[in-house]
Amino acid sequence: MSATTSPTRFIRLRGDALGALTAAALSVPIEASYGMIAFAPLGPAYMAAGVMAALFCSIFGSFAGALAGSRPGLLAGTRPTLFLAVAVLITELSAKVQKDGAPDVGLVIALVMLTTLMAGLFQVFMSLMRIGRAFKYVPYPVLAGFVNGAALLIFIAGLKPFAGLPNTATWGEVFSLESLRPGVLAVAVFSTAIVLKPPRFIGNVPPLLASVILGTLFYYVLVLIFGTAGVSPTLGTIAAQAPNLDVLRGFVRIAEDPVLRGLVPSLVPAALSIALLATVESLLTASVVDGMLKTRHQSDRELFAQGASNIAAACFGGLPTAAGISRCAASVRGGATTAASSYFYAAFVAVSLVFIGILSYLPVAMIGGVLVAIAWMMVDDWSRRVPGQLISHQGFTRAQHRSLLANYSVMLLVVATALITNLTTAVFVGVMAAMLLFVRRNSRSIIRRELYGNAHHSLRQRSISRMRELEREGNRIVVLELEGALFFGTADQLAREVERLAAKTDYLILDFRRVTEIDVTGARILQQTAQQVASRRCHLLLAAINPEGARGRMLTASGLSGLPDPRYWFDTADAALEWAENAVLEQFELAEPQARRLDLRETQLGRGLKDEELAVLLAHVAEIVIAPNQPLFRAGDAADGLYVLVSGGVSIRVRGSHGFRRVASFAPGVVIGEMGLLDGGPRSADAIADDHSAAYRLSSADFEAIRQDNPYVAAKILFNLGVEMATRLRYTTLELQQAEGA
Repeated sequence: MSATTSPTRFIRLRGDALGALTAAALSVPIEASYGMIAFAPLGPAYMAAGVMAALFCSIFGSFAGALAGSRPGLLAGTRPTLFLAVAVLITELSAKVQKDGAPDVGLVIALVMLTTLMAGLFQVFMSLMRIGRAFKYVPYPVLAGFVNGAALLIFIAGLKPFAGLPNTATWGEVFSLESLRPGVLAVAVFSTAIVLKPPRFIGNVPPLLASVILGTLFYYVLVLIFGTAGVSPTLGTIAAQAPNLDVLRGFVRIAEDPVLRGLVPSLVPAALSIALLATVESLLTASVVDGMLKTRHQSDRELFAQGASNIAAACFGGLPTAAGISRCAASVRGGATTAASSYFYAAFVAVSLVFIGILSYLPVAMIGGVLVAIAWMMVDDWSRRVPGQLISHQGFTRAQHRSLLANYSVMLLVVATALITNLTTAVFVGVMAAMLLFVRRNSRSIIRRELYGNAHHSLRQRSISRMRELEREGNRIVVLELEGALFFGTADQLAREVERLAAKTDYLILDFRRVTEIDVTGARILQQTAQQVASRRCHLLLAAINPEGARGRMLTASGLSGLPDPRYWFDTADAALEWAENAVLEQFELAEPQARRLDLRETQLGRGLKDEELAVLLAHVAEIVIAPNQPLFRAGDAADGLYVLVSGGVSIRVRGSHGFRRVASFAPGVVIGEMGLLDGGPRSADAIADDHSAAYRLSSADFEAIRQDNPYVAAKILFNLGVEMATRLRYTTLELQQAEGA
């Protein structure tokens, strides 16, 4: 066990050490320049203090973050957005806090550190409130845009040192031919090439670290050959300082002075802004490191660790801290895999304080070349591949091509916003754009099918005359099958369709069976639409929605005002359609008889029979009375005849996985179970009376007797049965055609 794990542990520690060393070698010079810029508003005399504040941020932030449980691979340090925020804050405080007509520098720095401390406390609070979990829902195009935007900003930041120019140089000077120096470009290009195309002789040395070493050596070789003229300058003199208690003394001074305490509330907006900036950068960087290490971070735990980093950095005079992609990517690519890399990194940066003067000898062009290489390496692989896929299509459907183009556009929007403003604003803009895409994608019509009552009928089997009337006048009924979520993105389109159909129909049924969700906006728009429909002659029916159910409660959350009367709410679309069909038939005086029992001549079985033929049929049928919910026959019973319903109603039910389901309902005058008379097979379903019903039964034996004694009557009966079956088949075909075309 120990023989196996010890080498593995050593390899990991070596990788952590090399990764941390690589990150430190790259970051220390960059962090130093960040600190200079942050403290620049205090004057040149305090730029060295800014360098120390940036390095203290890396040392104490990384150490505290690792102790607090930060994920492996994340290293603390300041970021461009953070040091710029500090520079702005120092400028504002320098005007407010003065002594003898000049800024009270010690107090200004103490207030800045107090702001950083408050930012850390805000992050800890957000972690306890589990706000960090929300960042896992950042869409991938936004994350890719964040990475690519950071890469672009790093590339731009590396252009001036790449050209061997200071940060104060103008962009005109960067691209001016007069500023072009072959020696500078040689060092920069050489350093970039070492990273992107590592030579074999460097072995296992991380390319970034090798680039720093070899690029510096190449610089001094050029200096020996050509002298310093035309060669990149170095960073310049940097002096080391040890951490002290001045910041804590400043905190005490602020607490004791009422005037200074009055300034604390004005620091809250800046502290909150720094907390949000640091949180966005850290958690998105953590997601990037997840992809590099094939692991997953815990957002709230990471947010807590980042808050602890800022608290520790503030107490020791460090700048605000956040995980940065360039620093963390250099560490991971250098071999870091565990939390030990954070401790190594803190140690290496601390050691660099002893040798801080060595930084003075690093060539600016080498740093620029490494930054350009890091920027290129950071560009997301998905972002590299998609342009070729969009051009070649690669077998994508038109919808897939549009979706891919839309997502890539979101990524480009994030990059452009990052270039114009900052990464945090870019992420916000990207998330908003992704949300709009989501709404648009899910705002397709909620209407699944539009069915008309002349071709789509309820399960109620009626007499042929009534079915033909429904075929002629059924377009007075429209069923809208809804599917998906009824929310602000779909409700308005549904409202327009409802208003359009209400102008030309008498009965409009909204089938909610496939509606997954109803939000407040969707419910409100539907209520307003129902009010407008009510002013017309159209009846709005709601199907598959219960006022006491989840969807019904949401629909009635704002009250029943405008919604249809409860008697127009139905459990199923079939029940609503049957009600509408009854209403249409009643308009044409073809309503089914309720109290009256039909004469056998009025049924489909006796249709067209003469008196003497009807007498033959009556002599061979038996009258049956069925109580409500009692069976006319059961599935599996022997089929020895047919039934013709003369009053009441009978439903055909089959057993499914969720109990019995009604598949048909028979009205008076309709023949039931005729297949049993023709083929003699067992019953395939249950026939249950809906209410008090009566029927005539013609058994197989009686029909055979009619056929033997009165073949002409038997032929008419068979003809009537054939018409009945053909009519049902015809309407079934119409249903299928409408379903196919929907």
